[in-house]
Amino acid sequence: MLSEPVRELVAKVHAAEELSSAPRGEVLELSTIVGKAASLYEKLRYLIDYREEHTIRRAALERILKRRVFIEQKAESGLVLLQELVDGKYILKELATEEIAQDIDRIIARYLELSHLAKANGSVGRRLVSFAATEIDAHISPIEYAIDHESAEALYKSLKGRASAYGYSEEETNAQLYCACWRALLGADDDRLSYALWLLYVPGWNNGADIREVAQKLFSIIGNIRLSVKGNLQWRMAPKIKNEAIYFRIIRRVLELHRGSALHILENPTQLDQFTCDFLEETYEHENERIQKSGIRAVMYLFVTKMAVAIIAELPYEIFVLGGIHYFPLAVNVLFHPLLLFALTRHAGALDEANTNAIIEGLHAVLYEGRVRSVRVKSAYTGFTVAFSFAYLVLFIMVFGGVIGVLQLLKFNPVSISLFLFFLALVSYFAFRIRYRARRWKLVREQGTIAIILGVFAVPIVRAGEWLSRTFSSINVFVIILDFIIETPFKRLLHFANQFLIYLREKGEEIR
Repeated sequence: MLSEPVRELVAKVHAAEELSSAPRGEVLELSTIVGKAASLYEKLRYLIDYREEHTIRRAALERILKRRVFIEQKAESGLVLLQELVDGKYILKELATEEIAQDIDRIIARYLELSHLAKANGSVGRRLVSFAATEIDAHISPIEYAIDHESAEALYKSLKGRASAYGYSEEETNAQLYCACWRALLGADDDRLSYALWLLYVPGWNNGADIREVAQKLFSIIGNIRLSVKGNLQWRMAPKIKNEAIYFRIIRRVLELHRGSALHILENPTQLDQFTCDFLEETYEHENERIQKSGIRAVMYLFVTKMAVAIIAELPYEIFVLGGIHYFPLAVNVLFHPLLLFALTRHAGALDEANTNAIIEGLHAVLYEGRVRSVRVKSAYTGFTVAFSFAYLVLFIMVFGGVIGVLQLLKFNPVSISLFLFFLALVSYFAFRIRYRARRWKLVREQGTIAIILGVFAVPIVRAGEWLSRTFSSINVFVIILDFIIETPFKRLLHFANQFLIYLREKGEEIR
């Protein structure tokens, strides 16, 4: 007998599948010639604006909406938006139908009306655009979205009531647990998580909620969402529910691959065990390929960025301040970090049989007994907090001081050293994030002495990279140039070219 949260999950996914099974309208007429140019542009853009793979389409939707709504002031954008998604290879051509285009226009219109009624300021307006992008993304792939959303809900329901955190009320703990479930299960970014919270705060939004009523509470709702998303407790909870997240990822995969027979497989331990073994074997091979591709993308992004920084900052300093070019430090600063990132993302280790058996055992406990571990987060401050903080500070100084000492021996100047440390931290964090996709499947973790020592010394560098990534994520000069100077006229030109090609085709068909 399946646990109640899992039974609800299966039932809701089947209901969503029935709702989306109706025909979705006539496919739009699109130009493949224009599409190649647009696809090349999108590849170039995400070469200099690195993102996790599962966030790219949603980010592209938000970018298109910002340009169409805020820059070009055009609310009816469904047709153009689908055209750009197909051109950029974000969706299949068969998904670009007139009915979906009309639905997109209705979604945009609702958020624009809400923004107008609430007199939303810049930050709230940007958040509404983000919600609209996520809602459109969900509308384009409703089954996939339903599986993701309901899986996160089921994980949360399985853990609710078993979480406690020192210094937090039950309501605050549950709110952060909900966020932790989205982070651990789906790797949700802030935008995706914010939309999930939006649907919690406005439960009737997708069922014709009164927009005027929502507008009156909009600023309060957005404020609460922002506080929840930025809460620190969820990041302390996420590692503690890693095992349960792995179990629900397998359940989610069963629903993705075997929608009609998912319930039968989940209720049959023998079939489920075979599915789990096959899935984990395929998954780890796939994850190895994924981290290599992600690593190559990150290396290309980093190389382009490093070349630009070297030309703009380091080279002029050496010429005009130091009076000459020092080729060795300059070459190291250009080549070292991309090569390091390439080396760190080539392989992620092995997934052994012990790990698979442990996953199967835990999966049975969750599915058939509803048994999960308790989640307890102790106080962040103990009697050793001051001592630990001092020890970490010493470690931080030792690591960065040692690197600086080596660079000084190699005749690096202050600008070269600053750039080297900046990119070393970012590279370490990039590598950590890329390799995390493979490590997140490891229930059994065994590390040798050397790996533990290297891990300890890497912590200050990775944490510095995380801080830099979050601090400077919105400051990307190349992206600003593309978005506000190049992209708008370029996409208008592509749209004109597409319409002109359709016009010429129609004229050719009229010839008798």
